[in-house]
Amino acid sequence: MNWGTKLTIGMVLFMTFIVTLVVMMLGPHKADSLIENDYYEKGQTFDADYNAKHLAITDKMQPTVSTDAAGVTANFPVPVTYKVSVRRLSDAGMDKEFESDLAVLKLVIPQNQLKSGSWLLRIQYQANGKNYLFQEKIVLP
Repeated sequence: MNWGTKLTIGMVLFMTFIVTLVVMMLGPHKADSLIENDYYEKGQTFDADYNAKHLAITDKMQPTVSTDAAGVTANFPVPVTYKVSVRRLSDAGMDKEFESDLAVLKLVIPQNQLKSGSWLLRIQYQANGKNYLFQEKIVLP
């Protein structure tokens, strides 16, 4: 075997390596649960979320949230309609959403709906014609 054959074999092996890496990068891969799918859209609505959080504080409309063996309980100062998003920080497949068009003073998420561990609770709610937002990390026993 002369040097030209060795050079050709080496080049073919290197090209195969590069093609394999390209296929691995472009092929199907597991989604990263730390990054949201609509990351850029959330960035564009950041001001609206910030204003809703600030309005909840200034109007003293923040719910009191407690966790116990029964689940997660949020008590509101006045009746509200809400949309709740509960996100599992370690596994996006366990995320849950709850919504109510009826005005309620108390929101209860039963323990059997959520596993124990760390969660991100996001409550978007409306009362008196205003939009409010409350976010908190919670740990279920």
